[in-house]
Amino acid sequence: MPEDARSTRGWTDVYTLLCERCGYVVEGLPEDGPCPECGVKVDESQPKRRTGTPWQICRGFVPTAATALLVITQPRRTLDRMRIQPPRVALVLIAAALPIGCLLGAALVLVFEMERPLPGGGSTAWSPGSYFGAWMLALVIGAVLTPMVASVLWGLTWVEARGLVIFGKQNKFRIPPDLAHTIVRHGAFGWLLCGVGAALTLPLAFAFETEWRMAHGPPGRPAYWLAYVGLGMAILGFLAFEVFAWLGLRRCKFANRERPGSTDQEPSNEG
Repeated sequence: MPEDARSTRGWTDVYTLLCERCGYVVEGLPEDGPCPECGVKVDESQPKRRTGTPWQICRGFVPTAATALLVITQPRRTLDRMRIQPPRVALVLIAAALPIGCLLGAALVLVFEMERPLPGGGSTAWSPGSYFGAWMLALVIGAVLTPMVASVLWGLTWVEARGLVIFGKQNKFRIPPDLAHTIVRHGAFGWLLCGVGAALTLPLAFAFETEWRMAHGPPGRPAYWLAYVGLGMAILGFLAFEVFAWLGLRRCKFANRERPGSTDQEPSNEG
């Protein structure tokens, strides 16, 4: 390959071997040699180093949980071993959406609360008759809302992936759609943190209603602490999603993949 084509990042397709640090074309150079541009060993840019996350290697709860822990605690290591192969993310989004839907369900119960008038004025007996009944109604509404919340999370994830593709083109990075979706779907574990935060906030959901507090008394201090922790986790989850996407853009901007036929691993499409 001509030197000017190498130095101007003149890759011909998504399979051209690039230095993953600087984008210099190292196709055909010795694996044990350095990149002429930045000095990083060519071997460190070989696609065989991307062995895949547990989530990509095997389906199931344990690999998914292991990948979630890896994403949260070691994001750079996750990005370095990640295959360019978007994993299925539906169950993660549903798990994140369920507690968020239940929290919205509790809010709707509050909005459409049913009050009973008292003789001489005023009202009491907030909600569908009891604390248990109010929560059951909130959970039912939450279950109905879960697919809609999951769709919103999926839409936000898709938009983030599209943003990575556009930003990559503007900066002459090699970020095709399947790589962008691989990054953001791993980052979607941040939505799971948002869901956990919503679940921790649920015990305090009805405490903001005056009549509820009059009928059942104020919540204890532990409920407030859980709510504060839950709010913090929800914010942290959103930030984790965004930060992982940004790290993925920077760390995978010249990521390499195996050419078809050179390995049993086949590149996956966006969906």
